Amino acid sequence: MAEAKRIEYRDLVQFFKDALTAAGVPGRVAEVEAEIGAEVDLCGVHSHGAQLLRMTVQYVRGGLVHPDPQMRVVAEYPASVLMETDRGIGRYTSALGMDTAVRRAEAFGIGCAAIRGVAHWGRGHSYALRAARAGMIGLAFTNAFANFPAWGTRVPSLGNNPMAVGIPAGAGEEPVALDMAMTQAAIGKVRDIAAEGGRVPLGWGLDGQGNPTDDPKAILASGRFLPMGGHKGSGLAFVIDLLTGGLAGGLLCYEQGTGGRPSDSEGGSTKMFIAIRPYGDWLHERVASLKAHLKAAPPAPEQGEAQWPGEGSFRRRAEYLARGILIPPRLVTDMEALARELFVPLKWRV
Repeated sequence: MAEAKRIEYRDLVQFFKDALTAAGVPGRVAEVEAEIGAEVDLCGVHSHGAQLLRMTVQYVRGGLVHPDPQMRVVAEYPASVLMETDRGIGRYTSALGMDTAVRRAEAFGIGCAAIRGVAHWGRGHSYALRAARAGMIGLAFTNAFANFPAWGTRVPSLGNNPMAVGIPAGAGEEPVALDMAMTQAAIGKVRDIAAEGGRVPLGWGLDGQGNPTDDPKAILASGRFLPMGGHKGSGLAFVIDLLTGGLAGGLLCYEQGTGGRPSDSEGGSTKMFIAIRPYGDWLHERVASLKAHLKAAPPAPEQGEAQWPGEGSFRRRAEYLARGILIPPRLVTDMEALARELFVPLKWRV
């Protein structure tokens, strides 16, 4: 097995661009996809960054995902718009969605853009952060195919339907960026741990017999991921499906990937982007105050350090900008194989 290697952020962005361009993605689309995808690895979340690049390349080459998505307006109001694309490549299309919401928020105080027919967007954090960097509060939602049992069921019946919230901070401060799926842990994270031969905490899922297990392979085989917060996570997943696929007239979780219809990864999902313009100049101070309050609270060592949402990602980002992004061995092997297959360069940090 390969060893872990480091790569500069700019070189990972270039690898994304080269790989996507080789697969037939137009340059302007590849540039956005690359910047968003590589930043996910820069934040240390490898399950939703370069690890998804091979899938994107394969889907584009196979005609399952369109690399140059065309947007059609279905319904429109002054502050909101519903658009449709035919299996549009996920990160680029999602960036357009949040940018549309931000522009309308600049004009009306709040903006909303829903897009149906979008492929995998990577990590919701990217779009909430995109709004926060533009000075807006950003909310991003997506639905997914039925991949976990809703509370009270024993077969996959709801999607884990991630959501993200970004809140801007003052000059020199990092925004708050909450990103979470409605399962106890992201499914991609469970896959990563299984591939590395690790164990997961009890409470993440059940085996085929319905018993709690720390074996990630057993959870993947059973499909019985547990919802975050029990019935509360299940309820959130249900309403997010309606806020996305339901509101937009798109596919619901149980319809994706069935009857010849695309799954979320292939462009069957609906994304919802909301941007809110702050009412005054006090939000930055309020953000700083709440961060300081949290850090000053008496610690609970058994739970680890208290962190505000996104703090861990920004710490890894700072470290990786200084030292290079640490790519785990399995992903090193996959990236090197993809580089050979596409005849594109891959530059590791020496």
